[in-house]
Amino acid sequence: MDPEEKVEAFAAILYAEPGTLGLIANIMSALIVAVENMLNGPFSQPAMTLAGAHLIVMGGFLQLVAALLCFRRNDHLTGTAFAVFAALWTVMGINHILAPVMGAEILRVGILPGMIGFMTVAVILSLCAITVNYIMPPVLFAIMLTLIFEGVGAFFDWGRRVAAAFELFIVITSVYASVVMALKGVSQRYILPGLGNAIFDPLLIRVKENPNTTNEARKNTKYGEPYGLGYMGNVVPAATLVFHHLGYFADFRAAMPMFVYCFYCHLLASYYAFLRHDFFHAVEFSIYFLFWLSRGAIQLLISLNFPGIDDVRVNFFGQWGLIAIALFLLLLSAVRSKVVFMYNFLFLCVVVLSVDHIPHPAHNFSFGVSGAIFAIISLYVSMAHLENSIAEKSVMWIGEEVIHTDKLKKALIGIFKGMGGGKGDNSCYRDEDKVDLKIVDTVALIANSVALACLAPLEAQRGGTLALPWIVVSGLLLNLYAVRLSFTSGSLAKAYYVLVLAGFWAVWSALLIDNTLAFNLRSASVGILVLHTIGMFVTPVFTRVWVPFSIFMELCTIALVVRCFNTNPAWMILITAILACTVCLYGAIAELVNGVLMDVVIPVGFPVFEEKYIDPYENPPCPLFPSRRSSALRKVAKVLDNAGVIGTPTDTVYAIAASCKHPGSIQRIYTVKERPPEKPICLCLANLEQLKEASPDFSPLLWNFMERCYPGGISCVVPKGQWMYNLGIGDAYDLVGTKDSICIRVPDSCVLAYLVSWSGPIALTSGNPSGGADSTHHSMLIGSLGQKLDAVICDGESRELVASTVVNCMNIDQGEISYFRIGCTPKEIVDQHFEDAKAAMAEKNTVVTLGSADLKK
Repeated sequence: MDPEEKVEAFAAILYAEPGTLGLIANIMSALIVAVENMLNGPFSQPAMTLAGAHLIVMGGFLQLVAALLCFRRNDHLTGTAFAVFAALWTVMGINHILAPVMGAEILRVGILPGMIGFMTVAVILSLCAITVNYIMPPVLFAIMLTLIFEGVGAFFDWGRRVAAAFELFIVITSVYASVVMALKGVSQRYILPGLGNAIFDPLLIRVKENPNTTNEARKNTKYGEPYGLGYMGNVVPAATLVFHHLGYFADFRAAMPMFVYCFYCHLLASYYAFLRHDFFHAVEFSIYFLFWLSRGAIQLLISLNFPGIDDVRVNFFGQWGLIAIALFLLLLSAVRSKVVFMYNFLFLCVVVLSVDHIPHPAHNFSFGVSGAIFAIISLYVSMAHLENSIAEKSVMWIGEEVIHTDKLKKALIGIFKGMGGGKGDNSCYRDEDKVDLKIVDTVALIANSVALACLAPLEAQRGGTLALPWIVVSGLLLNLYAVRLSFTSGSLAKAYYVLVLAGFWAVWSALLIDNTLAFNLRSASVGILVLHTIGMFVTPVFTRVWVPFSIFMELCTIALVVRCFNTNPAWMILITAILACTVCLYGAIAELVNGVLMDVVIPVGFPVFEEKYIDPYENPPCPLFPSRRSSALRKVAKVLDNAGVIGTPTDTVYAIAASCKHPGSIQRIYTVKERPPEKPICLCLANLEQLKEASPDFSPLLWNFMERCYPGGISCVVPKGQWMYNLGIGDAYDLVGTKDSICIRVPDSCVLAYLVSWSGPIALTSGNPSGGADSTHHSMLIGSLGQKLDAVICDGESRELVASTVVNCMNIDQGEISYFRIGCTPKEIVDQHFEDAKAAMAEKNTVVTLGSADLKK
């Protein structure tokens, strides 16, 4: 990297190289559809199937992978956009495959409502993209116009031709954007314009500070905020069901693929909220997923004329279990924000007005109207959360909490005080690692309580068909999702037990689909009984509410076995399902309340047996030293003096360092990181006085500027010279910086100041594999590079999520600076430092000039 080269400044957001993968997926998918729109159909079934498979794999799967990686890189907008359009291409691929089966008329009418939902989402993404860069807004706007004319093209051929033109525009702009991002990935800076600046910078918006910081305790993590994606996930399914219930189309087969959107948006948002240890949103988005997918599946069964479903709809009580959970979700939303509270109030209204006890004409109208309002409000809520994530402050209004957490907690503890509410250790709701397990508990208990509410004799005898969607979605799919969360949180025991529950509901689903399968499912039901019996012995290590639940579920499993052996124990299913549902619903509500309020408000009991805690650093890959002991830092300094390479905290993210007294250790840094040799390493000093003692030939303006920047999260690139030898760099001269320049780092860190004072100047670079995410916790550094390091200083969470801002000062005497990287220190602050330095120099020169004039007189 040539420091003298002037480059575009980064926008104030982290861009990730996986964006190139997502753009390439869009390019290939848009080309397929564009070619199809330019040709005259109809097309053969093999051609449609092949095109659909390509759209699913390239546009759907590859773009979903890009979305996952972008969220992992803390890129909120790009991750959200890729997830949304991965769902879009997947839906289009599925409909391509189904088109020859369903017919063109059913297809074009059925997909139009969902396409309208995607159009509105594209508008929201376009508006948010204005605050990020110049390229994404027109691309996203072109996607919206493409969707409009795709809808027109379903009825008129000219619409397909116009859509093809916009698709080609998407291809061209995406090719340019992918080249820009690929070059950025190689050079670590934006060489071409377009993605590095925002049309409108949200950082410049001044907003009133929110006095409530309780809900931001876990804001700063290494994962992007998925809240906009989660709320955006309600738009398309709501729009599809609204058009259906208001009578626009009747056959739901073509519309059902739209509910793939729930998988991509709700579950992905819930999962990344889980990775952020965000209890409320992880559970909230899983509840949305459960409701919308179940309602869509019900309408599909009606369109398929599934036996008996129309005759029993008014007798179905299973959904009332979800209403109870939605009611408590609304109550707990009061401690989040006013917008979220009103939003979940609307969600509760939609859930209540969707119950099948309402007569069909009134049901269609009430559900349709409430769903339309909910879909419209979802656009604002999703945009507000997404834009606030991009700006990292509340530039769009969401309001403060309706009621303070402590007041609601106190009120609920008063209600449950007789049961032991408010008593017990609440660390499990405050410790991040334990919160993950509480999310698993809540999701699993919600899934099984809703499924059990559907498993009653009224449903089993007269309404079993209507119970099928809820059992499949909540009992099977949501339990499998809980299994995934269990594996991620490290609880194999819980993963095993919840997986057995998913197997239980899979067998029940098969029975409800085809009652004649009972004989074939005998061995499966017996196998589930054996596995569940084994699983009962692991539940005592969970909270105590799981023990009675597992006992009643054992009875439910026995009832399943009896049912598969051609016996119809309706009374047995009734009793066991009610008992298990009662305990499970209590546990779900208790864990939901406790997790959001972060306290033991409703007791769930302590585990009968405690799981053995395994210290992840019991056998560390390298020596670990605490950051707060001077004796430990002295040992680390000796490691540096012995040519070791260490991991260390800084005032930003974690870094790896080596002493400049040992050039070989600096070369090892490149091996440890697998860093390309053309990427320079900076020089770390303890303070600016240390640099002044080396007597570099810097101008007064540069000194004044550096005095304002150091110590802190700003790095200055300055000319190399003899002064580096005065610092004692010696043979390491050519191993740090470039040929003509060196990046000086003076961190606001006691740890590094101590190490430099003992070992002299050190070479410093970010503590991550080359191209990987910055290490924001010592565990990340240990996990990724620990086996290659000689020591790691452990200091917990890093102070920042990103590295320092790197300023090019090579041309500062010509009155200009530029940026190699915008990091933790915003560009506005650095620019202000520079303006202040220039003003100070101008004032000084003025004083000197006036003084000289007086002397001449």
